[in-house]
Amino acid sequence: MVGRGDDVPRPNPWRVRFADRRAAEGWNHLLAQAPENLDRAWVAITSDPRRVDCRQHPLKGSLGVVKVGGASLEQWQYEATSGGRLWYAIDDEERTLWITRAGTGHPKQTDRRG
Repeated sequence: MVGRGDDVPRPNPWRVRFADRRAAEGWNHLLAQAPENLDRAWVAITSDPRRVDCRQHPLKGSLGVVKVGGASLEQWQYEATSGGRLWYAIDDEERTLWITRAGTGHPKQTDRRG
């Protein structure tokens, strides 16, 4: 039960977690560079993790599946900026989105995560 002064919980909550330290560091770099874009990304992926549009789509080929905690999960991408990306894995059973990669540079340009 919630009351006055409490945070308002999302009606359809997804928990968002970092898969590793590098993903967390990349998130912080992206947050410093483009906080509004990252906020829009958060709303988009937690509202509908499997929405397909010009910014949000599943990764293909060998990148389309990633192991997180021993489980093989679908991996998706959200284009937060022209070069900044979020990669996330969807765990339906736990209602958790795992940030597997985040960064300000396009993944093809560099393997940097921040």
